[in-house]
Formats: sequence, C-alpha cells, structure tokens
Amino acid sequence: MTNKVKACSTFKENIRMKKIIQYTLVITITSLLITACSKKGPKQALFIPKDASFVMATDLGSLQAKLDKGGIQLDSSIKKIWGSSGLDASHKLKLAQSKEGGIDYNEKFFLFVTQKGNSSKGSSTTFNLMGSLKDSAKLLAFLKKQEVFEKADIVREQKYAYLELAENFILSWNDKYIIATFSINNQGFHKQVDTMMHTNQTPSFSKTDELKKQVNTYFTQNESESMAAVKPFVELFKERADGYVYSNTNGSMSALSMMPIQLPKLEELLSDNYTTSTFNFEEGKIVSTSNFYPNKLLSAILQKYKGPTVNVSMIQNYPSQNLNGFFLVSFNPEIFGGILKQLEIESLADAYLQTMNISSADFYKCLKGDIALVFSDFTLTAPNHSGMLSIPKPVAKFILNANIGDKASFAKLMDKAVETGFIIKQNKVYHGGAIIQSLGLYLHADENNFIVSSDSSTYLQYVAKTNKGAISEEVVKNIKAKSSAFYLDVDKLMGGVMPYGDGEPMKASFNFVKSTFRDVTATADNFDGTKIAAKVEVRMKDDKTNSLISIVNMLVNIVGQVHPKND
Repeated sequence: MTNKVKACSTFKENIRMKKIIQYTLVITITSLLITACSKKGPKQALFIPKDASFVMATDLGSLQAKLDKGGIQLDSSIKKIWGSSGLDASHKLKLAQSKEGGIDYNEKFFLFVTQKGNSSKGSSTTFNLMGSLKDSAKLLAFLKKQEVFEKADIVREQKYAYLELAENFILSWNDKYIIATFSINNQGFHKQVDTMMHTNQTPSFSKTDELKKQVNTYFTQNESESMAAVKPFVELFKERADGYVYSNTNGSMSALSMMPIQLPKLEELLSDNYTTSTFNFEEGKIVSTSNFYPNKLLSAILQKYKGPTVNVSMIQNYPSQNLNGFFLVSFNPEIFGGILKQLEIESLADAYLQTMNISSADFYKCLKGDIALVFSDFTLTAPNHSGMLSIPKPVAKFILNANIGDKASFAKLMDKAVETGFIIKQNKVYHGGAIIQSLGLYLHADENNFIVSSDSSTYLQYVAKTNKGAISEEVVKNIKAKSSAFYLDVDKLMGGVMPYGDGEPMKASFNFVKSTFRDVTATADNFDGTKIAAKVEVRMKDDKTNSLISIVNMLVNIVGQVHPKND
C-alpha cells in the first residue's frame, strides 16, 4: 500500500514538474516575442530629437536591390549622367573616392528637420542628413583628401567628433553614424528697443554656438528625448518600404509664439498632430500610403463633424475628351463653426461682421460641402518672339463648381459682393462684373450652384449634361467613397506642352516624361475615429517594369538630350 502511495506521489510530482517546465517555456517564448515586437524602430532614431518636425528615410539597400533585379547598375547610370553633363575629371574622382569614404550605402539615409524660435533670438530651421558608417577611419582619410576640409580643425568630443565648415554648417560623426547639419537663421524682424538710449538693438548671440549645441544634442540625448520614444514614428518602420516620411505640427509652435496676437487654444489645436507615410517603387507604379493622427481636441472635432464622400456626378458630365485632371472634396461645413468655437473666437468674429449684417456662420453655411474643380485641353500658345521674352502662354478650359447649402446665407454674401461691383445680379442669378469679365472668366451663381468657368461655352455644355467626360471607370472606382480625390493625367498634360518645347532637346525631354508616366491619383478617407488614411498612386506607361527602373532610364535619357555627350 505504501509503495502505491509513493508511486502515485512520484507520478503527481512528475506531472507538476512537466507543467512547470511547460509554463516556463511558454513564458520565455512569450517574453521573446514581446521583446521582438517592441523593437524601438531603427537605431538612428536615437540620434533624431523628439521635436523634429519632419523626418524622411530612404532605404538605399532596397532601392539598389530593385535596380539590380532590373539589370541596372547605379554606378554606370551615374557615370552616364555625369559624362553627358560635362563634369570634369576632378568631380568624377571625388565620386569614386566617396565610395571608399566609409559610408554604408546599403543602410537607410535620414533627412530630419528641426525648427526653433522665440522673440529674442528669432527663428531657425536646421536640416540634417544622416547616414551610416562602415569605417569611421576611412571617412577621416577621405575628408583629409578634400581641399575644402584642409583648413578645418577636427574637434573631438566625448561621444563624437565634428568639423565646423561654416558658421551654419557642421559635419559630425561617431563610429557608426555621420550627420551633416545646415542651419538657416532669421533675425531680421526680431529687434529689441533700448528705452533708455532710444535705439534698436539686435540680440547678441552666436549662431555657431547655437548650432554646436544642436549637434551635441544628437549624440548625447536620452532615448526619451529622441524619436525612439515617439510611437507613431517607431510603428512606421514596422512596414517594409523603400522610403518613410514622418511629420508633426509641433514645428509651428515656435512661429505661434512670435505672433503678435495669441489665439486661445490654437496651440492646443495644432500641437501633437502626426502624419506618417511610406512609399514603394513597384511594377508599373509608385505607391504611397499615409495616415494622419490628430490630437485629442482635433479628433473630437473631426469625429463630431464627419463629412460625406465625394460627389462624382459633379465631374462626370464635363464636356471634354481631353481631360487633364480634377480635384473633388466633400466635407461638413459645420466643422468651421466647431473650430471657431474651440478657438473661442466665434463671438469676436461675429462682433466684427455684425456691422455688415452677416455672421461667421453665413460663410460656411452657404456651402453644402461638395466642391469640384476640373480642367482640360491644356496647351501652350506659340510664344511671341517680337518682344524680349518669348514665353509661351498656358491656356486651358476649366469648371469650378460648389453646391449651395443655406440659400439665405448665400444670398446675403452675394448681395454684399454686388455692392462692391465685382458681381452683377440679374433677378436671382449672379454673374461676374467688369473685372471678372476682363480676366476672361465666366461666373454663374444661383440658389443651387456657384460656378466659375474658363468660358461661357464650357459652362453651357457642362450644365446641359449632354456630354460624357473622358474619365475612366477605373479612376471613378478608385475615388468613390473617399472624402477627397485628386487626379492628373500626365500623358495628356505633357502632350499639350510638347509642341512648344524650347528646341528639339527640350521637346525630346518632354517626350521622355510623356512616355514614362501615365497618371497620378490621390485620395483621402474620412476620419475613422483614430486617423485619416490617404493614398497616392503614380502609374507608369510600362506596367511590367519596376517604376524605379523606368525613372532612372528616363533621367539618363533626358540628361543625354539636354547635354551633348562628352566623348
């Protein structure tokens, strides 16, 4: 009996140990997965300050792989472009030397911009180009060979070294990364008045010292102060792409601080709005997808005043088979009232407009929210060689149509325009006055539509709806259910430009563009509670070849036409 008890106890102990081992394995694997999934994005993010207003990254390794797949050597393409452009041997030597300068061209390159400003020091915008290094010693050897760096002293800090190339230009690096920093400062409108001496004084501070502080920040900042701590930026790089773009509205804060009038809640409305984008060179097209993440206050406004989708019928009867492009947008006009209320300036605006017997609400209520712009038949008139300048004049047909919302508000605003003479009223219909007519424009507005046209004939055909516009069903399908849409037919647009190119090389260049690109479509969705998604697609004529290869071939051909080949 005792042996059975012991055996049973041993069996239970074995089961318990197996469960412990199983749980340990599960916890370990889960921890590894969490660690892998919580990757802090690219390591370069640690060097980019959290307050950067714009960041763009390009994966040169990915681009090179696509060129290699298409049988294109980037080196040979550059040599063709440089050889045709007449650059001398010294430039070609520097190009060859730069490849041995320790820079890793298979890693991502980053461009990031920071903006600062206040009333005493003015404003500054700093542009930074960041690359990865294979060997910092090779970089130093390369720099010493360059004439421009001969008189520059290398300053070594604890975590990096730098070269001061000019008052507003510094080159800095450590063992892994190199950053070229260029700054633009504006002090012209920021002078202080000495009330005792009655003189204007420009604040005294060193631009170079300010730039050195900025560069020092890149190499010494904590992770929490870098882009590695910004969730939208980190998540952007979870998707494989040829390029990445990040921007935020915080860069405008410095400009707001220098405004003479500070609007309540404007800073709260504009701060911490992020946009992230990726772009890829694919077979036959370039595709870019974007997401706009508004802050809490702006999200509440967008959610409350969510708009409709585009009214495609406004462009389908446009009277031309030579359509160049269009822009469509649909929105809830009440959103403007919501913004004015949040900024707490609606009553101020109404007090000012009261003397004219109108209100701020009249300006947005008069619109229904559907607006369309269509243009076609773009061409250039033959240049007039009799004068000193022989610049061709662009000519195109177009329709701008806005559906009317509140009729009473619309009538009040138009009647005010009639008083100025810009608008003429006949019964209940409004037309353009002498100035508008002198510009060659035709205006017709009634209680249903406000329409501006390039000419009366285009307007009459448009409202008659007897013509079917040359918009493909494929394009219509892509823009339906969107809040805004843009379309450009590059092929037809270049067809209108080509006849008046300045000389045969220019005409040939236009033809290379025409034979490469087909069209561009851009769309945006309504706010979904978290973000506004958008997409841009550039289609190429050759839908079987990667778009990057098509563009490189186009550039090589264009340079070869514009510059005689240098044998």
